[in-house]
Amino acid sequence: MTQNRDGAGTRAGDAYDAIRQAIRTGHFGPGERLRFSSLQALCGMSVTPVREALTRLTAEGFTVLDDHRGYSVARLSLAELRDITATRQLCEGEALRLAVMKGDADWEARVVAAHHLLARIPQGREGMPSVMREDWEARHGAFHAALISACGSPTLLEICGKLSLQADRYRRMSVSVSGAARDVLGEHRELLERALARDTDGAVEALREHYGRTAAMLANFFEP
Repeated sequence: MTQNRDGAGTRAGDAYDAIRQAIRTGHFGPGERLRFSSLQALCGMSVTPVREALTRLTAEGFTVLDDHRGYSVARLSLAELRDITATRQLCEGEALRLAVMKGDADWEARVVAAHHLLARIPQGREGMPSVMREDWEARHGAFHAALISACGSPTLLEICGKLSLQADRYRRMSVSVSGAARDVLGEHRELLERALARDTDGAVEALREHYGRTAAMLANFFEP
């Protein structure tokens, strides 16, 4: 029985990963209705793990459930963007403050290594600069996770991780916004330098500005 439950949980987890990735990359667009037949074909699974995955995605804000229409991809909005950004600035700012205060040599090494890997590749795809590279996105997440990894609070880290997931679709959209040129590499370098210099206030302010710039650019998309 335990093995059966574990297998079902693994299938539901795989379905969750597949559907979330399809939403993140725009395969399913904001507001699009999600049909079980399409999702089963995407995941190669029966309806049960797909339904479990949708329940989890709905709890995390990626999808919504309408009693009459079923599941659909959550729409993007300026109000949600501002709410997520402000909450990230608050929670991740505090996590960074604690990490800069508590971080040891191992933390410094993690941050330096993560930044080195991030800085070695461009954000946009070759020939398609308005489309985010998947490996850049993974390294970007790893760098921000490394920055706050020494905060000492597993609960705070979990909250920051969930907020990062919620911000993901907006972050991807920011790459394609016309006129959105900015020195992202320089912003990350400033975060690195201030953190390693143990400039607590400066690091937190740099993080707030980093997230704020993304939100400000996207505000032009929602309110041209």
